[in-house]
Amino acid sequence: MIPLIVPAILTNDFNTFKTHLAKVSPHFSSAQIDVIDGIFLPYKTFSERTELKDINSEAYFELHLMVKNPIAEIAKWTEIDSVTAVVFHIESEDNPEECLKTIKQHGWKAGIAINPETPLVKVLPYANMADEILFMTVHPGQQGAPFVPAVLEKIKEFKKLNATAICSADGGINKNTIKDVVSAGADKLYIGSALTKADDTDAAHQELINILTA
Repeated sequence: MIPLIVPAILTNDFNTFKTHLAKVSPHFSSAQIDVIDGIFLPYKTFSERTELKDINSEAYFELHLMVKNPIAEIAKWTEIDSVTAVVFHIESEDNPEECLKTIKQHGWKAGIAINPETPLVKVLPYANMADEILFMTVHPGQQGAPFVPAVLEKIKEFKKLNATAICSADGGINKNTIKDVVSAGADKLYIGSALTKADDTDAAHQELINILTA
């Protein structure tokens, strides 16, 4: 089965975000916005929030919160009608159950991300409460980080548990790694630079599909 592919946009500049969104939105129904607070990770993404309402795009937004306090960050996005899903990190400081509850109160899908070095056991108690478990296949923070193959075993282990949550992967996924990630069991892929920095986004997307169907 071909996994769902969602373009991921990571930038500290709002104009760059708009450029990347315009590039991918004709080919995808949704885009992931990477949100980093400069505390959880030593990098900070763009600070505009309500300005997103003025963007002429039909794409839905899925938020990937790489922040210390997800609940406080969630409150900044409640006026953005195009948000449909929010993923927070199990390594953040807020209570995971409270985060999941807060996200779902807004009618959004709720997911939990887990970093490469974090033991799978940390996220398992919440696997059937979440709509999605997102496995970081890089050490997060900036696009272009090296792929971490060891995470593939963690994905395989998770899939054996038959959890109800979607198993997704994010980071370093390109034409050289996509087949291994899908073979490990990922149902959904967030792909950044391989799509947003491609000269022809549609052609780059089709190349990835071709690799999976070959």
